[in-house]
Amino acid sequence: MSENKIQYRLSWDEYGSLVEDLWKDLDTKLKEHNVKIDAIIAILREGVFTATPLAYKLNTYKVIPIQFKYMLYDGRNELKQISKIPELNYTLPESPIFLLCDTFPSGWKTKSLAIEEFKKIYPNAKFVFASLLQDASANENKDILFSAYAADVNANWETKHPVYVKAGVTNVLYTALPWENIEEELAGPNMTKWEYN
Repeated sequence: MSENKIQYRLSWDEYGSLVEDLWKDLDTKLKEHNVKIDAIIAILREGVFTATPLAYKLNTYKVIPIQFKYMLYDGRNELKQISKIPELNYTLPESPIFLLCDTFPSGWKTKSLAIEEFKKIYPNAKFVFASLLQDASANENKDILFSAYAADVNANWETKHPVYVKAGVTNVLYTALPWENIEEELAGPNMTKWEYN
């Protein structure tokens, strides 16, 4: 893919349908593996839109935010940690199992950094990765027990999930999420500066 473009913006209803499919996959796998989630990690910004409904489904208030963002510095993109792990007002087991939530993973680095940060505090932690889109790189991390997702994608980020097929867009990289500012989202991949006012 040589050009970064957006062909379609998902509606909130379409997003909700994807979250419901994610929940079905996650619920099935949690039962299959007999895993209980101790807390949820929301990779901000977009991971909160996955973490919040899953927290409701899991009947927990234990959602921990962390944020990384690609920023343009000296003509190149750098992944920066924007927010640290907050101090918790509840205790977790010594070997917690975290549900690590993202929405639109586009690479291994953000997940890896989030896991590294949490392992500094909880060295025995394990993770279940949940995302709207399949990310095969999750299988490469020894601390991820398994992953759950709504839509499977191939190596070219193409899917046959009904939401995307009905929208007429098979490449998920060409879609925007309902809350996204398209120009801001394209600034990073297009190596252009985005000014926050």
